[in-house]
Amino acid sequence: MQNIMDLKLDATSRTPAVILDSAGAHLGISGESYPEDVTGFYAELTSALNAYFESGAKTLTTQIKLTYFNSSSARALMELLELLDEAAGAGIRITVNWFCDPDDDITREFAEDIAADVANAKVVICDLV
Repeated sequence: MQNIMDLKLDATSRTPAVILDSAGAHLGISGESYPEDVTGFYAELTSALNAYFESGAKTLTTQIKLTYFNSSSARALMELLELLDEAAGAGIRITVNWFCDPDDDITREFAEDIAADVANAKVVICDLV
């Protein structure tokens, strides 16, 4: 039986795969992100994360492996990192491993800017291989 805090969204041509595994304290986001309804797509993840944090979670390791995302998704990702940073500020150990194509300067710069704005969570920029 799936835990109410767990989430599994399969990738589509416009949306990334999203897996929140509460038992493994892991969140994975991979693929491309340019859904028609960005707010609706990421709201389900935000809701599941809030439930996970409210359950007394102690840690969460996040892996972001997006090969493309549009400006609307960029805003949603910033909000997601703000949520993770708030959770880290409340005492939950948060690590974000953001994987970027080494040849994609725009995505890497975006990830670096986000990492610079995060005060409590640990954000590591990694090369996507």
